[in-house]
Amino acid sequence: MSEPGRTLMMGGSIYSRSEPFATALLIDNGLIAWVGDDAGAAVHVDIADRVVHLEGAFVAPGFVDSHVHATSTGLRLLGLDLSDARCSNDVLDAIASHAKEVRGGLIYGHGWDDTRWPDPTLPTRAEIDRASWGSEVYLSRIDVHSALVSSALIARAPHARDLPGFTSAGLVTRDAHHELREAALSRVSSSNRRSAQRATLDAAAAAGIVSIHEMGGPTIGGADDLRGLLTLASEHPGPSVYGYWGELATDGGIDAARDIGAFAIGGDLFVDGSLGSHTAALLDPYSDAPDSRGSQYLDDDQIAQHLITATRANIQAGFHVIGDAACASVARAVHRTCEELGREPVRRLGHRLEHAEMVSSEDLATLVEAGIAFSMQPLFESYWGGTDGMYEQRLGQARAASMNRLASIVGHGGHLTINSDSPVTPMAPWSIIRAATSHSNPHESITARAAFTAHTRGAWRCVGEHRAGSIEVGAPAHLAAWRVNDLEVRVPDERVQGWSTDPRSATPGLPTLDGPDPECLTTWVNGNVVFGGDFVEAQRG
Repeated sequence: MSEPGRTLMMGGSIYSRSEPFATALLIDNGLIAWVGDDAGAAVHVDIADRVVHLEGAFVAPGFVDSHVHATSTGLRLLGLDLSDARCSNDVLDAIASHAKEVRGGLIYGHGWDDTRWPDPTLPTRAEIDRASWGSEVYLSRIDVHSALVSSALIARAPHARDLPGFTSAGLVTRDAHHELREAALSRVSSSNRRSAQRATLDAAAAAGIVSIHEMGGPTIGGADDLRGLLTLASEHPGPSVYGYWGELATDGGIDAARDIGAFAIGGDLFVDGSLGSHTAALLDPYSDAPDSRGSQYLDDDQIAQHLITATRANIQAGFHVIGDAACASVARAVHRTCEELGREPVRRLGHRLEHAEMVSSEDLATLVEAGIAFSMQPLFESYWGGTDGMYEQRLGQARAASMNRLASIVGHGGHLTINSDSPVTPMAPWSIIRAATSHSNPHESITARAAFTAHTRGAWRCVGEHRAGSIEVGAPAHLAAWRVNDLEVRVPDERVQGWSTDPRSATPGLPTLDGPDPECLTTWVNGNVVFGGDFVEAQRG
């Protein structure tokens, strides 16, 4: 829905640091032109092309989900969601039911998590073949670093049998998984792919998300997938999409990224795998797999050369990195890059790390000093942290308690952005903020305000947009309106909380997060309504 001209909003609660008691704002051709109270808004009524009565709604900067896989997310939204499966038979029943719908077509599913099952026994390939009536089946684990596949899919990519991570059982990991994932995605038609991507953008807008960072790469859908998403986003008012292309610069990744139209060369460029699939690279063995330290796909030299080449080419770089051994490799490579090129060129580009779940204090200091951005997923801790969680199963109590160091990053002055990694966890910004404020290790919890900033301004900063993510004069009108019950200033220290809620502190509040997530009423990108047009029409003066 196009919204040219001037829009005046009145009668709400506006989250603005510059005007903490604001109840109204004016948008002029996509930019915020004025912020104040309803009394001050009266002088703008005559010049406004439309007036929206917010009726108490909370208006804030829209969220940015800075780590998304749009096609996979859309395929989950439209296809086979296995997140509720609690045993092998649940998966097989879902396959059998879906096979009747696709009638010989690809069965693409996602979301099973064996660490939550009472009996973690996985379906065998023979069982998958029988349940699917011989169809091609690809069912990614919740972390998307391993999958259950059928014999028919393997027949489409027989080379996978010779790659690391292939087993005769139903599960594939590592290089074999990458090969079979590509084969599965190649079976998705261009029209179905576009429908999946559109479904993701629509779901994002409905969640108050104004922009996403798409993590693409040669083994994550390929160039056509990312190019198609960027084209789709350009044809619609929002959410906007920034593309990340996960291919080594030394393998031609920079030229590929520029040809596709990607913003950066990195994102899910895998240094290692995941803890759930036992492929995150560790310094010490897994507690539940003493013969394994995981898998590291890139060595120090490859990481350093990628960073050096990208920095010289003036393009942001980044990596997927989870285990402490992988984090240490990246830290060494960053130090080497700074020594060779100087620290300032590295800091200026703000290279990124996705996940960085097991970064040590020493490596954290090195990375913060180099201006590295930490792209983190607080819901990971909610899903798999705490007593008897997957992290503790894989790593033991001591190592599990030192993961996902949100407060440490903020406390060191690091650049933090938080996100979903959808489809691994849902695009649910308020749930993500709640998780960041309630870390299983209380010392790593952050305030709601810090989390909100990381999910808005912190994400915009990753792509060099320093005015976006705030409500102030001159900022782009990327906004969301929410129905909320109450506002609060949530901080760990009750004494600070008591002062922050005092009107004299002039601290803007955020929705209380003790109950259900706030309901998104409307989302605007550059002043254009991209979700909730009915609400806006109903409230216009």
